[in-house]
Amino acid sequence: MFKLFISTAALIWVALASPLKETCTVTTYDGVSDAVSSCSSIVIRGITVPANKTLTLNLTTGATLTFEGTITFTHSNWKGPLVLVSGSNVTVTGASGSVLDGLGAQYWDGLGDNGVTKPKFFRIRTTGGSLFENINLLNCPVQCVSINRANNTVLNKWTIDVSAGDSAGGKNTDGFDVSSSSNIIVQNTEVKNQDDCVALNQGSNMLFKNLTCSGGHGLSLSVGQSSSNGSANTLTNVTFTDSIVLNSRNGIHVKTHTDAGTGSIDLITYKNIQLSGITHYAVNVQQDYKNGKSTKTPTSNIPITNLLLQNITGSMSGGSNSMPVYILCGSEGCSNWAWSTVSISNGTKSNSCNFTPSGFSC
Repeated sequence: MFKLFISTAALIWVALASPLKETCTVTTYDGVSDAVSSCSSIVIRGITVPANKTLTLNLTTGATLTFEGTITFTHSNWKGPLVLVSGSNVTVTGASGSVLDGLGAQYWDGLGDNGVTKPKFFRIRTTGGSLFENINLLNCPVQCVSINRANNTVLNKWTIDVSAGDSAGGKNTDGFDVSSSSNIIVQNTEVKNQDDCVALNQGSNMLFKNLTCSGGHGLSLSVGQSSSNGSANTLTNVTFTDSIVLNSRNGIHVKTHTDAGTGSIDLITYKNIQLSGITHYAVNVQQDYKNGKSTKTPTSNIPITNLLLQNITGSMSGGSNSMPVYILCGSEGCSNWAWSTVSISNGTKSNSCNFTPSGFSC
């Protein structure tokens, strides 16, 4: 009689060598976990995510995932996120007509982060040449997309529509928040919301191209919110180009925080930005934020160097608070700025600058 002995190591190898299924279609939340771990191509169709649950999509390397129909998220007052996607060299797409609906109206109270607890919507932690395309987010409860600890990732053809919150109490509904990330591209995208269209906190090598932003606070940098020093508060080599900002509080907003140690902002370019209906500042640079608010007392703890503005044109709303350009720098906080063709009409207040960029007359 012969006996067959298979070692534990061999069993592990056989399990690891088992091929992934080619395509899995998921129509209930309970089926997501198995599909994500065992399939190379996943379709998530019309599911409802239970309360207090994240739609966790830890995709295998090279996997593809497609959203179909309407994905909804049961109301609950918690921090979220409602969706978390991670993986390397993954592709996430939305089929025609698909939407991820955050049911924001069930949360909005006009208080944003300071009201009832609201979940952040869509968090991205991908690497290795990942692509997100044709994603449609509707009615974010609070911040819409968080790109955090991501690298080498492209977002193309997104639609973020929180316009219903304009009259229903939407607040702090940032379009894209980016932190601790590098080599990021966001392009060919539309955002309608009540806060920053884009807000960058920390990272390097980013491109934002062909954006249309409406109803919010514009294309923003907000650096220095980390309690630690150095790289946690560093942002470098970022370009915004060929974009439109409409009916928003600010067009371009760069702010640093005085209460979170040191850091730096360097090599930032805004190019070919068209503005219309800006209510407060077309271009606003402030080094005076503390506890999330302007103090009118700027510091130089996070210097802003090599800020390039080229072909920034358009008009203010003509309202009583409209000022085309406002610059408030610390005594040694701003240097090597080059601006050309910064031309904004219809402001009711004159420009205010305590630092004057090369090529611009304040």
